[in-house]
Amino acid sequence: MTAKTRSAKSPRIHPLAAAIICATGTFAMLPAHAQQAYTSNTPAEDVLQLDATSVTGSTAPASGVVSSDKFTAPVLDTPQTIQVIPRQVFVQQGAQSLTDVLGNTPGISFNAGENGFATSSNNFQLRGFDTSGSIFVDGVRDSGSQNRDIFNVEQVEVFKGPAADNGRGGPGGYINQVTKTPQLQNFNQASVGFGFDSYDSDNRVRTTLDSNRVIADGTAVRVNLLALDGGVAGREHAELGSFGIAPSISFGLNTPTRFTLAYQYVKHEDVPDWGIPTAYIKGMDNYDGVTRERDRDNFYGLKSDYDDAESYALMARIEHDISDHTTFSNQLRWSQNKRDARYTVPFGFTPGTNIVDTQTQFYDRTNVTLSNLTSLVTHFQTGGLKHTLSTGLELSQETSDGERYATNDAGETDLFNPDPSRSDAFNPEPQQSNDVSIETVALYAYDTLELNEQWQVTGGLRAEHYRVEIDSLNADGTPQGPADGYSLSDTTLGGKLGLVFKPAENGSIYASVGLSTLPPGSYLSNPDISRTGNNAFPGLIGQNNDAAKTQEAVNYEIGTKWELFDDRLSATAALFHTERRNVAISGKTPGEPDSPTELKGYGKQIVQGLELGLTGRITPEWDVFGGVVFLESEREHSAYLDAARREASPGDYGTFTSTRGDELAFTPDTSANLWTTYRLPFGLTIGGGARYVSESWLGRPDDADRIIPNGRYGKLPDYTVFNAMASYEVSQNIDLRLNVNNITDELYATSSNWSGARAAIGAPRSYLLTTTIDF
Repeated sequence: MTAKTRSAKSPRIHPLAAAIICATGTFAMLPAHAQQAYTSNTPAEDVLQLDATSVTGSTAPASGVVSSDKFTAPVLDTPQTIQVIPRQVFVQQGAQSLTDVLGNTPGISFNAGENGFATSSNNFQLRGFDTSGSIFVDGVRDSGSQNRDIFNVEQVEVFKGPAADNGRGGPGGYINQVTKTPQLQNFNQASVGFGFDSYDSDNRVRTTLDSNRVIADGTAVRVNLLALDGGVAGREHAELGSFGIAPSISFGLNTPTRFTLAYQYVKHEDVPDWGIPTAYIKGMDNYDGVTRERDRDNFYGLKSDYDDAESYALMARIEHDISDHTTFSNQLRWSQNKRDARYTVPFGFTPGTNIVDTQTQFYDRTNVTLSNLTSLVTHFQTGGLKHTLSTGLELSQETSDGERYATNDAGETDLFNPDPSRSDAFNPEPQQSNDVSIETVALYAYDTLELNEQWQVTGGLRAEHYRVEIDSLNADGTPQGPADGYSLSDTTLGGKLGLVFKPAENGSIYASVGLSTLPPGSYLSNPDISRTGNNAFPGLIGQNNDAAKTQEAVNYEIGTKWELFDDRLSATAALFHTERRNVAISGKTPGEPDSPTELKGYGKQIVQGLELGLTGRITPEWDVFGGVVFLESEREHSAYLDAARREASPGDYGTFTSTRGDELAFTPDTSANLWTTYRLPFGLTIGGGARYVSESWLGRPDDADRIIPNGRYGKLPDYTVFNAMASYEVSQNIDLRLNVNNITDELYATSSNWSGARAAIGAPRSYLLTTTIDF
């Protein structure tokens, strides 16, 4: 029997992580007079912050300002880990997608997904738990697996730990993108970026326009445009083509009644790259020394592959100040995400023959969401105690219509000289279709109670009624397995409670607990909804069994937050312990291989760790944005459940007999990121950054019914990537910026499929030259 190898529970600290720890600790412990020495008279608008329309004309602290009315205290006094990534940071980095932006938060890890439910890095975990189904735009769930461009995004908010703010979701937290809306100032900013590298990939051109115009008192319009064309850095034959337009208009700005109407349309037409055999990647089980002679940009897909996506969104929001202390708001939003893709993946490599096996697969799905969010925020006192109370009603309907296709053998190709024309286009008819419909009605109330100048209590509850219906049909219209006719309704309760102590006006120490739920059948909160009725891998037997218990996620957290140097620098630290309970486990009766696969019991998943963060301005010229997280993860279930799971899927276990105590797959125990810039007095700004991710086990992610033992397929190796930036103010209206990414030209895998057959790789050393013009 093969012995199981386990990671050490006390991970070695990477130098990048150590540097961030030292910086955080040093500045958090500076005495007041030392902090003042770093304080500048730099205008507030130059501070690293969001130009939030909700606070137009005011300044924001380094920790940022969140957009949701559900947060009744400033970020400094909110007993939860929240990271606000402002536009200034990801523009400096040359980021283009949500995936690029999320590299700025520690605790994010990726897996390559299956069945089209990712384009290399759309499937991601936050603190070890799948979060790709918990992506929101302006507070509304944005279902679907597609590339999310950030040309119309003002800031990205990362909320860590379960709290049920927006309803059902995973234990790791959720991501919210705040879109751009009109402001009461005239500006026009155009940028043209030219990307290139030394490999056989096409050059890339990206153009954006952000134009805002005040057309009357309190009325402004804003238009954002995107055009992208070119290749993928370091990948031959892969192509990207995007167009986007996002007009919006606001009335009544800076008046008691404000109304905003916004629209967004984005189209992608790509030739997708689905990675390389993991035999390329040193440290993976399939690594073969012969592959060191291959070209890094080898493309194992087909020229006829495509990945087309279209998204539409229409939003109307009204806000009315009933009084100086009370504000009413209502937001209506409709969105549609449609993706149709045909892609070819490497899935096998035979050492000694230099032959790579490939498959062609499909994705065809349309997601539509209609939501209405109503909130009332009021400030009042009871018995001398100050309250900030937010209450609301949320209604939503989400649908997903998809087709399912057979996988096609795309033939063998040479490892060193793959032929992208080796197979004709494969365009079959769909074999199955499945439609998912989810309706929710939710009521919530959150309150911050100021007991005195030093003590605050923040908490609230959300009650949600959830109903899901699924139709799953074969091509001939006959029902496809137990998924057809699936119907389930549930009423869940979630929320959070935290106690905050303020030893000083600029600091807080807190302890909190948060609870969120995930009912069975929550397919639109999970990237893989193709499992409805597949008899080989039944998705309605375990976690989505209509008889299964609702999952509960509980997070315990203690932490501290400080705003230093006149609110210019934010330093945070948090210890957390998250438990995912009622994780349904299916299997066969041990010792009876002919028995049916059915729900056998429940397990638990635990992730705990330490997270540190540092954001803002250290000196008048020096900005920093960084963080580090150390994690421990573990599966808890009985020996009987292990035996039942192994009886049902002996191939998953191989020579291993147990998964109890295993770490969660794709959950590195250490990750860290750092981005910093320094402004020189003659118009030149230099900057750089690094990202470190430690190794992690391959296997099925936390939300899969199947469980793969640690060590069965090895690990995804660790990596460190260094980036650099220099920008120069040619004139008052023209800036030039050069980004150099992956300075050391490291070949590294950002993600892998669960068995380690293929991997998505990060960009090589590449260059992006951008000209920005204000007019």
